Parts: sequence; C-alpha cells; structure tokens
Amino acid sequence: MKKHQILLLIDNNIPAIAAQAIAGVLEEEQGINRNKKDRGGITNWGISSRWYPNVNIENLTVFDAANIYYNDYWLSNQCNQMPNAIAYMVFDTAVNQGRSFARKTLQKLINVKVDGIIGRKTLAALNNVNDPHLLLQYTRFRCMRYTNLIQRDHTQITFIEGWIDRALSVLLHAQQPLL
Repeated sequence: MKKHQILLLIDNNIPAIAAQAIAGVLEEEQGINRNKKDRGGITNWGISSRWYPNVNIENLTVFDAANIYYNDYWLSNQCNQMPNAIAYMVFDTAVNQGRSFARKTLQKLINVKVDGIIGRKTLAALNNVNDPHLLLQYTRFRCMRYTNLIQRDHTQITFIEGWIDRALSVLLHAQQPLL
C-alpha cells in the first residue's frame, strides 16, 4: 500500500504533520512479519507482539496502528512540539530503535542534559540548532547503533541493509517539506 492510500485510512483527528510521518512508517512496515530473527516477534504495521502483548497483532488495522504510533511515539516523545524535520527523525527513530535512544540521542546532539525526558529545556534548545547538521549527525548515530547491535548479535546482520536504507530515507524525507 502506498503512502497516499495509507493517509486515507488514518484517523482524521491526527494532525497532518503527524499523519505524514506515521504514514511513512506504515508504508515501510506494512503487513505481517513473522521473521524468526526479528527480536520484536510477530509484527503487523511495525507494531510488535513483544512490546504490545495485549494487542491482537494478527488483526491490527492501519487505523489502530496509526493511533498507537500517534499516542505512544509521536505525542510521548513531544514530536508535536518540535520543528517538523526533527520531529520526523525522532519519531521514526523511536519506532525503529526505541524511544529512549531517540530522545537521548537528540539531547546529546543538542548539548542538553541527557536524561531521556523531552522537557522545556530540550525543546528550547531545539530553537538554536541547525536542522540539516543535526539531521545528518542524528542519522550517523542511528547507523552507528545498528552496527553496534550487529557486533553484539551477528544474527541481526540480515537486517542491516534495510536499516541503513531506512535511516537514509528518513534523512532525505526530513530534509524536504513534509506537507
């Protein structure tokens, strides 16, 4: 399913910028994945049975997955208060590499206290950053994390090409207007 088709299935109450980012993740993650090497277990639309054991993953709809992404990844990471490009990057990283890593990486790169809490100091510091430079450095940190993961667990090598492609694709999209 293409992004423009996915957008039609997302809750109309989700703001357009968040819906665009969510549709990008849903386009990337679409369908059931039963890869035994995937640490998330069975996934559907990128929602994993490991992290959502009480969700019926097999029957998860785009609408429901989008609402999970909006509440648990967009809002909980304060993406709604960030510049669009940075929000898009932080959101995708939270989905793909974990919320804590997404927040702490941002804080490290903008030189604020690294506590994993996106509060007023972190948000204020975002007003003084060069978006393109930050996005590039953030992508570099993402790729380094992927390679570190593979060094610890060689079974994950099967995913490296897709992970790197995803990180670079997000960088490219974050550098373009999202709406």
